[in-house]
Amino acid sequence: MGEEGNEVHPVFHKDPEDWMQYVYKQVRVLTADGVEHIGWVYTIDPVSETFVLVQFVDDQPQLDILMGHAVTKVIVIDENTEAHKEKLDCLFRPDMFPAMSSEDVKKQQMLVKSWLDKNRVPVQVSGVGDELLMISDALVIEPPYGVGNCCSTNEIILSRIQGLLKNMPENLDEW
Repeated sequence: MGEEGNEVHPVFHKDPEDWMQYVYKQVRVLTADGVEHIGWVYTIDPVSETFVLVQFVDDQPQLDILMGHAVTKVIVIDENTEAHKEKLDCLFRPDMFPAMSSEDVKKQQMLVKSWLDKNRVPVQVSGVGDELLMISDALVIEPPYGVGNCCSTNEIILSRIQGLLKNMPENLDEW
């Protein structure tokens, strides 16, 4: 290290690949208090060196967050990174396409398009498989065509279209 006060943080000394070697693998982590933690590595924060371990008990995830300063030793138990990769990746990400058949998705697209047309919003079907709803090149609605599936850089347009979608009746007879 350098002179007092000029110490460089360890994040600048350790290669990120050193941390990535543990991701998606099952490890045994020993901590300074003598406790042993076993789980699948979801991620490691390279700045604090904190490990996020996941165990699947009865198919339910249980998280252990081990602060980097407490970790004394890491031992890889299982190197099969594909064993739980999909489960781990889905833990903190919303399901983009809920369990809907392609017919239901298409029906929802037509309902949303009809609702926007009824409210005099210029909407067009576009995209590779006609899966997107476009509004004047200012907003895109992706499947499954809910409030959270609207993308726009114009906050005013985004807010107004999301408001329309929130107020869309579920029953066509109510229109």
